[in-house]
Amino acid sequence: MINHTVLFKLKEETTATQKQELIDALQALGGKIDELKEIQVKENFSDRSKGFDVVLYSIFDSKEALESYQVHPAHVKVVGENVKPILADILVADIEY
Repeated sequence: MINHTVLFKLKEETTATQKQELIDALQALGGKIDELKEIQVKENFSDRSKGFDVVLYSIFDSKEALESYQVHPAHVKVVGENVKPILADILVADIEY
């Protein structure tokens, strides 16, 4: 199993609507990509967040499944339309267990 966790730091000028659209679009990938076994996308409320606003937690059966997800047209579309326009920084952690 692979846990793919992403922390998104959004640009300061990002609106609450844009942030929610990002969360909703990423969360909706769960119903569109077979390789994606579980996904949770939520706003980060920690006071130790170092400015990272949104957290994506996802599960895949294998590294190959994660690789397929990353190039899947639905994922690529969300990244292009909802993530990149408001992204200031990103942190990714992938672990296998």
